[in-house]
Amino acid sequence: MENKSELMERLKQKGYKLTKQRQAILDAFMRIGEPLVTAQHIFEKVIEVNPGINFSTVYRNLDILVQEGMVRKIMFDQGAAYYELMDGSHHHHLICKRCGKIQCVDYCPLDDMPIKEGFVPIDHSFEVFGFCKECVDDERGGERE
Repeated sequence: MENKSELMERLKQKGYKLTKQRQAILDAFMRIGEPLVTAQHIFEKVIEVNPGINFSTVYRNLDILVQEGMVRKIMFDQGAAYYELMDGSHHHHLICKRCGKIQCVDYCPLDDMPIKEGFVPIDHSFEVFGFCKECVDDERGGERE
């Protein structure tokens, strides 16, 4: 994964200013360490170090990072948007509908899909919703197989 200075240099090369707000957003991604986060979660981490920033500034900068391919925006059920710092690896997600735990999966179903001649895919998303092992075990009353 690129470090913050590499990401900031990419922004600079694309003509963006290296603002302390953008630095704080990238820092937040790196501190959180979860595969996917909401704009609200990022905002909460940013105001810990930059209390003067407002939510619209975070959201606007997230849009810039998405536009420049540094962050991926994924829409889940009920229209919830999650953000993921791009690390260069192609992967998808398993999402627990009870506890919200998210696991990255390296498998890509597009690799096995027959693509019609002349069609050029440029982006895709594949998320699987279900229940993680811990939540399934809790539902069974703690039974273990």
